[in-house]
Amino acid sequence: MLAPLPCVEAFRRDAVSIDGVELDDGVAASWLESATRLERAAMTRGAERERLLAGLLARQDVVQFPSTPISHAVVAATVTKLAAEIEDEACFRLAHSVLSALLALLPQSEILLRGRVIAVQARLARQLGEIAASTRYYKEVEQLGAEHSLPELTGRASLGFAILARLRGDFPSARRYLAPILELEGVSQETVNYAHHELLVMAATAGDYDTAARHGWFAFKSASTSVEETEALFNLAQLLFDAGYPRAALRGFAAAMARKPILRHELPILGGAACAAAASLPKVAARALVRNFAERLDDLVKRCSSVPHLVASAMVELSEALATVGDEERAETLAQQAGDLANRHGFYQLIHRLENPVLVAEPVPLAPATQEILAAVDELEGAELVAAGSSLFSR
Repeated sequence: MLAPLPCVEAFRRDAVSIDGVELDDGVAASWLESATRLERAAMTRGAERERLLAGLLARQDVVQFPSTPISHAVVAATVTKLAAEIEDEACFRLAHSVLSALLALLPQSEILLRGRVIAVQARLARQLGEIAASTRYYKEVEQLGAEHSLPELTGRASLGFAILARLRGDFPSARRYLAPILELEGVSQETVNYAHHELLVMAATAGDYDTAARHGWFAFKSASTSVEETEALFNLAQLLFDAGYPRAALRGFAAAMARKPILRHELPILGGAACAAAASLPKVAARALVRNFAERLDDLVKRCSSVPHLVASAMVELSEALATVGDEERAETLAQQAGDLANRHGFYQLIHRLENPVLVAEPVPLAPATQEILAAVDELEGAELVAAGSSLFSR
């Protein structure tokens, strides 16, 4: 497990990791005020705890009637939402500390609530590159689900194990974890959606692009938040590239970027768009656009040391794109940086890709249903901005 940090120290470390992010001072102050209230509430009992929690809920616009006891479910939902907002800005340590304080408040009898919180902590640990800690968290969620017959927790743990398996390049294990999720009654819709995300990756890796497209479109149409929608969209765009349709992929990545993605989604969109541009545009235009992307990556890398796998992946893709457009020196530098990072964290799949660069495939035949999905992606808002060239990505 990750040792919980005091919220101020957690934020200080996050601020170092994301140096340069234009985070609103008022937002950060609000986070810290709420986190401090939560920490104090976790250390008190009785009326003082109730007072602190009421103040926390009020700051999060949750109306609490004075005569009504504050329920654990309301506190958990409010704090989890706050942690998600913090996570979206890549302040993973602060989000983890907030959730650690929440766990201290929740009684051991609240099995489902505690399991949900621990599953989010597992995701935060994974995003920090703390794979061993993430695995331990997911094992705890899995145990809670099994001991108390809670399929929601079983599903969350299975999804987490699948993602960890994919990150280390063990696709067969990932598939074994994912397949039962779709058949397990009582799994949350969020877990089902992300299982479809992962199954898209599995199917595309196996060259089954029709199945991959179905999974991706399901995830896109079933998304309950803009974050989920954007993630599904850039996964579909990557699918188009893998299937040999780089121009269509570039339009999909453009549509994803037009949705103003959160920080941790910018990296895969940028890397995928660079490869798609290098493969589909005339060389002069492609070189200008890819170099623009490389400059953007330089800026993001300074701000994203807390997400090593995403950084390394984007570096690999940009190195391939730069090599394609003839910028060999910059390509080699990025490849070396990506290799160092991948070796440090055990990202074996990325190491393999560096040794075996991805080549643009010949377009594969797609089923009529898949063609309809691709046509629908092509019509999404933002896809038409590909014609605007680098201006879309030069912000």
